[in-house]
Amino acid sequence: MHEMSLMGQLFSIIQEYIVNYNLEKVTKIVLKVGEMSCVEDESLDFAFQFFVKNTKVEGAELIIDRVEAINKCQFCGIEYKADFTNKICPECKRFNYNLISGDELLLEKLEGE
Repeated sequence: MHEMSLMGQLFSIIQEYIVNYNLEKVTKIVLKVGEMSCVEDESLDFAFQFFVKNTKVEGAELIIDRVEAINKCQFCGIEYKADFTNKICPECKRFNYNLISGDELLLEKLEGE
């Protein structure tokens, strides 16, 4: 369950925001998670609940926005839905795997007071 270590790193970033912006309470956190990031929503939420206990983040809403995996063909330039099993461009039929989105894990938004 690598989500625990990922959330630990994200929580460190969240703690920096709390200090830098002198927040009393965090009310909402939005994460962008790529569908090829190998991160499970339930495990990430479990890790979030573990880290927020007795902190200024406890009670905050966690929103996980999934990002579609998209390839861009380096030969013909079209963008198409990526998956782990198909590495052939549907347009020019050449071998290609140039992922331009879908592997990210980003802290997109943090709201607090």
